[in-house]
Amino acid sequence: MVRRFDARALALLLFTVTLAAPLRGQQAEVESAVRATLDAWSAGDYQGFVDAYHPEARGFFLDGGDLIRAFSLDALEATAEAGFRAEVTLRDLDVAVYGTTSVAVGYIEGQLVLPGGITLQGPWRYSETRVRTDGAWRIVQFHLSKRGM
Repeated sequence: MVRRFDARALALLLFTVTLAAPLRGQQAEVESAVRATLDAWSAGDYQGFVDAYHPEARGFFLDGGDLIRAFSLDALEATAEAGFRAEVTLRDLDVAVYGTTSVAVGYIEGQLVLPGGITLQGPWRYSETRVRTDGAWRIVQFHLSKRGM
């Protein structure tokens, strides 16, 4: 009887580990994608930044304004030419994967320098939802807001 129980427990453990391994791999992919997106933003690689977004992405930015529907590469580059810089880092990233959908949350620290020299200082709360499409994890929803102290 003891051996029969041990075999079932071992089978259950192996089944659980086998299911969890692909999810850990996907979680690492998403974590890498989130970091690459924010690194592209900080580096001024606006093509790389825009490529991370699904064409129908939408979300809210820290200005408290209206819903943003997608990003324009031309507008981002024009803003950069006018003086915009993102000098940010990501901390406490937490990612959950649900099949072909992921949810990531974390904090962005640093500063955003706007045209005219206005500086917005973090930290900010950040969340995003990605879907796996065309072999990549693309952002479909995002939210960036000031963190209360």
